Parts: sequence; structure tokens; C-alpha cells
Amino acid sequence: MVITGLSGELEVFLIGALAFGGFAFVRVLKNRLPLVWVNTCWLTSTNVAIFLGACVVHVDGHIDIMLVPMVGFPFAVFSIYRDRFYIAAMVALPIILWFTWFVLHDVQTPIIDQATAIRYYAPMSALTAFSIIVYPVFYFAIVSAQHSTEIKRARQDAEQSSRAKTVLLSGISHEMRTPLNAVIGLAELLREDGMKKGDAQQADFAGRIMQSGETLLATVEKTMHFADIAARRSAVTLVPVPVADVVERVVETYRPEATQRGITLVAEETSSLVLADPTLFQEALEQLLENGVRYCGTGGCVTVAVAGERAGYHRITVSDNGPGFGAVDPALAFAPFERLAHATGTTFGAGMGLAIARIKAEAMSGSVGIDFDVPSGARVWIELPASFGEATSRTVLRPRGSSQA
Repeated sequence: MVITGLSGELEVFLIGALAFGGFAFVRVLKNRLPLVWVNTCWLTSTNVAIFLGACVVHVDGHIDIMLVPMVGFPFAVFSIYRDRFYIAAMVALPIILWFTWFVLHDVQTPIIDQATAIRYYAPMSALTAFSIIVYPVFYFAIVSAQHSTEIKRARQDAEQSSRAKTVLLSGISHEMRTPLNAVIGLAELLREDGMKKGDAQQADFAGRIMQSGETLLATVEKTMHFADIAARRSAVTLVPVPVADVVERVVETYRPEATQRGITLVAEETSSLVLADPTLFQEALEQLLENGVRYCGTGGCVTVAVAGERAGYHRITVSDNGPGFGAVDPALAFAPFERLAHATGTTFGAGMGLAIARIKAEAMSGSVGIDFDVPSGARVWIELPASFGEATSRTVLRPRGSSQA
């Protein structure tokens, strides 16, 4: 404005007033009108003022050079997600104006002569162009730093919330376990007393109390177990483990319960070896088999099989002919305390089996997943690194809190 005013030319002064007026418009009305409108008016007036200035100032004043950095300026004042149309328009405007000036400047007579343009306008044009370039750089640097700080703060809040939840779960589970043990013990005494007296009803009722208490206690202990392994980590050594041995132990563990429910357990033969922690492997497989037995239903069948080595991994599958998972989000299936379609059913459980199995599998550099393309029932798998009988072992980071911890 000062330079245009000192020029003594009304046209030049009005062009400077147009540029300054656009900036003043932004400052006055930015809180009264939608910001996208205000920024559009500001950039439009600025680009037009630069174009008109380039037309009336000698070419050696290099006013036109300011249109170049104005191409990138819209990215600093508009949202790339919400305002793409405005960004495209404001990027195209200085390009169109520059080409228009380039075509017309040879046929126009400038108002500001060459000497004045070189002495006053050229330095200011260079300084202004540099400022237009630097502003978005600093703007994005500041925004990026603020965004990183917000992400870091959100991560810290999430971790703190997770730790608080884990501590709460552990505390509640511990407080529940003591009275549950007392209830189970007293129920056992009542059952024995009823059997001695020949009171079948008392023995039956006490037995049901004891069985329900043991089921609830198992859930409480699983909750404590999950809270523990989710909160702490330590090293685990992976060694060659025969899959057949682990499968046999797990199947025999659940065979009495399966027989009582009328469920058939099938373990296919295999000679595969995996690199795993034997205890963690068994505990992870127990979670999968327990889910299969629990949700399969009377007269069903649960099968444990091992697929051949693929990409350096062996896949152990647990299949059943129960109701299956239905159409669910795979991530939701592994969320703790998520029972999916069984949330309102009569099958007892806290919905932590898959979550615990996944944590243990990942601790052994493996993974757990669900095959949703089976025609009926459910098929869950655990993948572990294949072993070819090597004597060496390797150590990875694993959650603490298993029976080895």
C-alpha cells in the first residue's frame, strides 16, 4: 500500500487497495461468515490484484512471480478433505491469470516505468513471493507438530485407560475368587453330608451349586489370566515342539467334558513340528478347543487337524459343527468379553478364549484366525512357525502371566 501510494498513480493505488481490502475482509468477517467463503474471497482478491499489478508495472518489477507460489497457498487455508472444489479453483486461478498476463504483457504499456519497477517493485515482489512460499511451510510444520502431540497424548490416555481397566479386572477377579472358593467348599461338604444321610435331593442340589461355582471360578481365573498377560511382558524361548503331543494332551483334557455333553472329539494324526513354547502352545490350543466344545452342542463333533507347512508356518485348525460365528467383524471376534451371537444365549462364558489364544500365539511369533468361508459350523486356527528339527531355539518377547511366568 505504501509503495503504490507513493507511486502517484491512482490505478496502482487502487490495485494495492484491492489486495489490502481482501486481507481486511478476512480479518473482519472471518467469525461471521463460513471460513471457506472468506478465504475464497481473500485469495481471489489477492490473485486478481497481483495480476493487475503485473499488467501496470513494468515486467522488470517481476510482479507476476508472486502468482507462482499462490498456486500452493490454497492448501494452507482449505481442508483437503472437505474443500477439494475450492482448492482446485484457487489453484487454477493464479495459473490462468499468469498465462493471461504472459499473453497480454507484450501488447500493454505499463504505467510504472522500468527504473521504478527495478528499484522499488522488484525487491518487494521477491520478498512477497518468498513470504508466500514460507508461510505454508511453517503452517504445515506447526500443524504437523500439533497433530503429533495430539496423537501421542491420545495414545498415552489409551494406554493409561487400558492399564486402569486391567488393574480393575485383576482386583475384582481376586476379590471374587476367595468367596467362590468358600462357596464351592461348603457345597462340597453339603453334598458329602447328603450322601452320608442318604438325602439324594440335598446331594443333587449341593452338587449343582458346586458345579456352577466351579464354572464361575474358571471364568474368574480366566479373567485374571487375561488381565495379567495383557499387562506384562517377558521373554519366551521357542523350541521344536511335536504338534501331536500337544494336541493329544489338550484333547484328553477336554474328553471327559465332551463325553458328558455327547460331543465327539477327533484328533487327526500328524508328525509336524513347530517352533513354540510348549506351555503357551498348549494353553492357546486349549482356548480354541474349549470354545469348540462349549458352543458345539449335544451330539456335535469337534475336530483338531494340522495343515501342511505353508510359507514357513503350520496351521492347526479346530473345527466344529455348531452354530458358527455368523456374519461378524473378524476384529470383533477377538475382542475380550465379546461373545458375538452367544451374548444373549444360555451358554456360559466370558468371551475371552479367542483373545487369550491370540495373545499367546502372537507371543510365539504366530497368529490366530477364523475361516468364515466354511459352509456350516466354525473353524478357528492357530499358525506357528514350522520347525524342521533344528536344535537351535530363539527368544522373543511374550506376555507374562501364563503358568510359566
